[in-house]
Order: sequence, then structure tokens, then C-alpha cells
Amino acid sequence: MSPSHKRLARVLLLAGGITAAIAFPAITGTPLLPSAHGGANASIVLAAPANNGNGNSNNADRTNDNSEERNIEGQILDIKDSQDPPLALVGMVGGNVWARLYNDQLHNSGVGQGDYVQMQGEYSDHGIFDAYQVNVVDRCCDDNDNN
Repeated sequence: MSPSHKRLARVLLLAGGITAAIAFPAITGTPLLPSAHGGANASIVLAAPANNGNGNSNNADRTNDNSEERNIEGQILDIKDSQDPPLALVGMVGGNVWARLYNDQLHNSGVGQGDYVQMQGEYSDHGIFDAYQVNVVDRCCDDNDNN
């Protein structure tokens, strides 16, 4: 076989191998390369908040506390207990957030000004956090403290 025939045979073998490598997965339904035109074999995955079935996405599921949008933590800078529901200003790294304390959490948790808290709830339309659970992580001032 002449050198030019060997070169042609290698080119055809290489081209046939590449064609087979791309065609076989496409025939079996698992394309090696994604379609540039978004054909039937193109796969697109979209991420969205989980829907709990009532049409209000995960904002209505107050038991789902696995989201950063459902948990805040920081120091209580101010409390307005004359409001209904009571309001607490939470000092956070990203900025201060007003939180409405529902389910009598002001009294149940014993939260006070200066305490470091973790809250579970959800943000309302106006950027106010609606807290349904308040946990005091660190108390600021103990009445028995002599300092």
C-alpha cells in the first residue's frame, strides 16, 4: 500500500470513528453534545422555589426552614412591644431588618434588647420579616449580672 493510500485510510478511519462516537449516543437517546438549536434531545433544567400545592410557592409553607429566606439571625437593636404584633429591629450583617413577632414569640422566647437571636419565618411584601419562631442564642444582659 502506498503512503498516500495509508494516509487516506487513516483519515477515513478517524472520520468514521468520530462520526460513530457522536452518532451512536444520539441514536440511543443520550447525545454526546447538546443540540445547538434546542431540539427534542436538548435538556434544560430550571430551578424555582418549591411549590407546596397551594399556588403560593414555598412562601406559604412555614415548616420549611431549610432556606436562607426563611431564617435570619442577629442582635435585637430595638423592640416595639406596643405594636400588634410586636416589632423587633434585628441588626444583621447585610443591614437591619424589622421583624414582626407572631405567635406571642416576644413573651414565649423572653427576647430582650441586645439578645442575639435566630428567627424562622418569611419576608413580607414590604421587606419586613414575619417571625413565627424566635430562639434566643445569647442573652445580652442577665439581671443577676453584677457588671
